[in-house]
Amino acid sequence: MQNDIHPEAAVAPGYLANHAARVFNRTVDAELRTHGLTLALIGPLLLLSWKGPMLQRDLVRASAVKQPAMVALLDKLEASALIERAALSTDKRAATVRLTDAGRAAATIGHDVLLQMNAVGTTGFSAQEAALLVGLLGRLITNLEHGTP
Repeated sequence: MQNDIHPEAAVAPGYLANHAARVFNRTVDAELRTHGLTLALIGPLLLLSWKGPMLQRDLVRASAVKQPAMVALLDKLEASALIERAALSTDKRAATVRLTDAGRAAATIGHDVLLQMNAVGTTGFSAQEAALLVGLLGRLITNLEHGTP
C-alpha cells in the first residue's frame, strides 16, 4: 500500500474495503476496455444475462444506477446492438429490455473478466482464507447497513 495513507486509515476496515473496491474496479475496467466494454456497461448486461428480459424500470430497481444514468447506459448498449428494447403493448411508456446475441457474448466476457480479476485479487490465498475474507466482508456490509456499532 501507499506510504501516504494516514496510519489510522491503513488499519480501518471501511477505508481498506473502499480502497480495494476502487483498485478492483479500475483493474476490471482496464481489462474490459480491451474488449470494447466498460464496468458501467457490463452491469446491465450481467443482470439481463442472469434474470432474462426485464422491464427497464426493474433494471433500475435491481441496480445501484439511477434512472437517468440507466437510460444513458441502455442507449449506449442499444446503439452497440448489445440489447433490444421493445415498448409494452399495454403501456407505451414501459419497455422490455433483452440481450441480443452480441449482448450475451459481451456478458460472458464481463463475467469472465470479473472472475479473472477476483482470482488475481486472491492470489496466494488458500480456499479457506478466500472464504474467510468473503464472510468477513459480508459481515462488514451487514453491520454497516444495519448501523450496528
